Amino acid sequence: MKPPREVRHEMAQMKKQARAAERGPDAKTLIREKWVIRLMVIGVGLGFVAQFTGVNGFMYYTPIILKQTGLGTSASIAATIGNGVVSVVAAIVGIWAVSRFPRRTMLITGLCLVVASQIMLGSVMTFIAPSLMQSYLALACILLFLFCMQMCISPVYWLMMSELFPMQLRGVLTGGAVSLQWIFNAIVAFGFPPIMEYAGSTTFFIFAAINVGSLIFVMAMVPETRGKSLEEIESHMKEKFGEKPKEAEAS
Repeated sequence: MKPPREVRHEMAQMKKQARAAERGPDAKTLIREKWVIRLMVIGVGLGFVAQFTGVNGFMYYTPIILKQTGLGTSASIAATIGNGVVSVVAAIVGIWAVSRFPRRTMLITGLCLVVASQIMLGSVMTFIAPSLMQSYLALACILLFLFCMQMCISPVYWLMMSELFPMQLRGVLTGGAVSLQWIFNAIVAFGFPPIMEYAGSTTFFIFAAINVGSLIFVMAMVPETRGKSLEEIESHMKEKFGEKPKEAEAS
């Protein structure tokens, strides 16, 4: 818990920010400012990053993946119990980690591990003949992927959705970014089976390549928000990316 002095300081900042918002430009004007547009791009981009890891393709279609290794239908379905267990454990660890490690570090680490696990899974599916060994290795790669995703990326995404946007537009921009995230979810969920049918094990290398792009996006665009109040994040983004006032012309 935060000490009372820090709580009082944050409350004073919130009141100051609310008064400034009342005196500042209206929402229609504010949403056209460069720093707000950049935040919207970051919010939508993080939704893309979270969903195009392919997490829901792996969650929904693990039995299909494992059946390609020669594992029976019943065994493939039973193996997906591990998906749920690993996801719950990873979420608990992630909730603990987000208060102790920088957001960007968690995202970058998670994406690196996601890319590595997808390359390993693609290699297992491509270079090892269907067998019990291939089934176990494929399942291990899927569980590693899910652990990294649910521990490092998912909790940071949802936390940053509540941190990024300015007070006047927080509801609208958060709702818009999250809505697009669910659209990305649907694209992955409905697109995964036909891609698997067409590309086979190359599918996992495709997702690995997408996640390399996501890693570059995070490193280039996403700000660090840990240890900052909502008001400090807003002020920082406005100062760094807002339009600079024109210098007065010399008379």
